[in-house]
Amino acid sequence: MPSPKAQNIELLYEGSVKRVFQSPYKADRLLFEFTDDYSVFDWGKMPETIANKGLSLVALGAYFFEELSKPQRWSSLASSPHLKKFDKAWLKARFEHPVGIELCQSGAKSHFQDLLVPSGQRIKYKQIGSLNQPVYMEVLKAEVERPVLHHVLGHPLYFYSQRKNVAAPRLVPLEIVFRFGMPSGSSLKSRLERDPDYLRVLGLKEIPAEGALFEHPVLEFFTKLEPKDRLLSIQEASLMSGLNADQFEKLTEFTLCLALALYVIFAERNIELWDGKFEFVLAASGLMLADSIGPDELRLLYKDCHLSKEMIRQVYRGGRWETSIKQAQQLAKERNVTGWKEICRKELKAEPEPLSPLFKAVVDKLYGALTNHVTGHEVFRDQPSLEGFVQSLPAATPVKV
Repeated sequence: MPSPKAQNIELLYEGSVKRVFQSPYKADRLLFEFTDDYSVFDWGKMPETIANKGLSLVALGAYFFEELSKPQRWSSLASSPHLKKFDKAWLKARFEHPVGIELCQSGAKSHFQDLLVPSGQRIKYKQIGSLNQPVYMEVLKAEVERPVLHHVLGHPLYFYSQRKNVAAPRLVPLEIVFRFGMPSGSSLKSRLERDPDYLRVLGLKEIPAEGALFEHPVLEFFTKLEPKDRLLSIQEASLMSGLNADQFEKLTEFTLCLALALYVIFAERNIELWDGKFEFVLAASGLMLADSIGPDELRLLYKDCHLSKEMIRQVYRGGRWETSIKQAQQLAKERNVTGWKEICRKELKAEPEPLSPLFKAVVDKLYGALTNHVTGHEVFRDQPSLEGFVQSLPAATPVKV
């Protein structure tokens, strides 16, 4: 097949870390290209890139989509010793729900199709690190119905389509966050302190101590297609989703089961999964897991060391730039405008500074080491073991900027 680059394939969307192309081979497919760029605090592209990040996200995404599609992964979940720490009755309800039963029979459906290089050749994720060329994740195409912004009584409001038919696959416009506990730096802590009744909403009995696991994972719902992610009530999320009652119930059960499966996969590799997010597509065949799965969507710890963007967030957390972001967002809220980033740049004169060379050199090993460890294959050569990576961190303790 001819090279997608030679054909000047159509770029449909470019985000801070991902490009989406129309497949030149099949009209109902898209090609995802993950870049080495990264973003924190919803800022967009940061000043530098991270080595192997894009290819690692492709490899890990393909690995997880393939692993979760296996019925045996689900049929063994209920007996996993790694889930014994969670409430037994709650777990039983998940495994006996029709969604849990279906997963044991058929595995998890996703929009993932295959991996391609620019020539159109299909490859396996194990080959990625040795190819020295771009790799595309091929996925089923889905419609994205963006909300329309209107100002009502001086307030910016987003209006979502309520079309419920599934003539073609469409993106469910939500980010669904799952949480297994209260790690250091979790945004949930401040929400619970402001509103103790939120415990009841989440189905928890008491505010957990920092570093403690919940008796079962909890869900939170956020907007997906607005300039800044916005926390939603479950009622708002159900209406915004465009799903009917049965579909929305399946969405929540699917999310909880996926979270449990990922928890076990990481626990088998001595990695702690604390929280993460999923996105979904609704097709005629039902709900499908969408986007991707990897450290950019998950909070992972290995021996108290973060293995995700949280490691980089900690560099900036509490510094002048993050403080200015919060101030800019508050000013935007008071003015009923959405352009908080421009306020931060132009009025507060604050932008992210590059990472220190010492810390950058360490972070450049993160994605390759994590990919090799999780998949059990040497996808990327000349990478430290995960243990070796963690041991290299103390000498490169980041300084807040």
